[in-house]
Amino acid sequence: MKRTLIDKSLSDRILTVGECYWAPVYGGIVSVIKSYRDCFETFPFVASSGKLTWKDKLRYDLGGLFAMGWRLLRDRKIRVVHIHTAAGGSFDKHAWYAALARLLGRKVVLHSHASRFKVWYEGLSERHRRRVRKVLSRLDRLIVLSASWRDFFVSIGVSPDKVSILNNITDPADREKVARKPGEPVRLLFLGEIGPRKGVFDLLKAMALLQDTAPGKAWLEIGGNKNEEALKEAIRSQRLEACVHFNGFVSGDLKKELLSRTDVFVLPSYNEGLPISILEAMSYGCAVISTPVGGIPEVVKENGILVQPGDVEGIAAAITRCGDEETCRQMGLASQEMVKAFHPEAVMDCLRRIYESLLR
Repeated sequence: MKRTLIDKSLSDRILTVGECYWAPVYGGIVSVIKSYRDCFETFPFVASSGKLTWKDKLRYDLGGLFAMGWRLLRDRKIRVVHIHTAAGGSFDKHAWYAALARLLGRKVVLHSHASRFKVWYEGLSERHRRRVRKVLSRLDRLIVLSASWRDFFVSIGVSPDKVSILNNITDPADREKVARKPGEPVRLLFLGEIGPRKGVFDLLKAMALLQDTAPGKAWLEIGGNKNEEALKEAIRSQRLEACVHFNGFVSGDLKKELLSRTDVFVLPSYNEGLPISILEAMSYGCAVISTPVGGIPEVVKENGILVQPGDVEGIAAAITRCGDEETCRQMGLASQEMVKAFHPEAVMDCLRRIYESLLR
């Protein structure tokens, strides 16, 4: 939904660099960029990567740096380059964008969305770590998703006055919550990339445990992409067809419908930044079961339950606890209150202050 929260007098001066955000590209960074596009009156943008055909990927990965340089040479109004990045090759590639923007006299904001940055950094050689720290030291501002990520970057040498916490952004719910009827199973939802990192296979094991101890008490909807055949086989092999439904990748109206009919959003991840999916679920008044990784403990408090990554029995116990309708309802109400700080007006107000501090 288009709404102007950053007007033209400011948005004309910001060039956003990041993953191409048009269909069929998915992911958390893409969701953030789309939200920013909808809040900026104008949206100067350069795509630095793409996940479309190999030709598109080649075009963006190799052509993005040239496109950004040409844009900055032609448009002198642009004073800040805001780069959205992850870890690994994404960070190393975007270091070149930061260097070029600085060479052309622009302020540089690096926005770290990486769930695995710490794991990646700690696995580098000392020589590569020094290069990473050098890139970070030359930024005008580093944006991170939570206090825990701020503390990590400060611990590796980034000046605290260069680090800003900016909440991820999510829209308010635009559908009424569908209440669970007495006696109905607790309605669970998982949305995310299908694979071990997000913990979906642990969630299936927990559902199998519940089928043995409390059959018919929980119903799970899954939405996501990648490793789809492995997921279907896991559902078949554990005989979960009666309590688990896989939707494939979901978006748009189907996603909103699932969220409005969900009691508990479950994301038992092994590492994260701050998942957009949790914030979306909170907007729809869902209780949350997740893990204490990345910025998740900062948004899952009285509105949910945290279990350790890989703790299948803990996930099952948390689902059982959420089976109590009043407990689940109170958690959902807490989610709706807490998520207001992540709605567009609040996030854009904070981002505007960051930009204005750089343009003084």
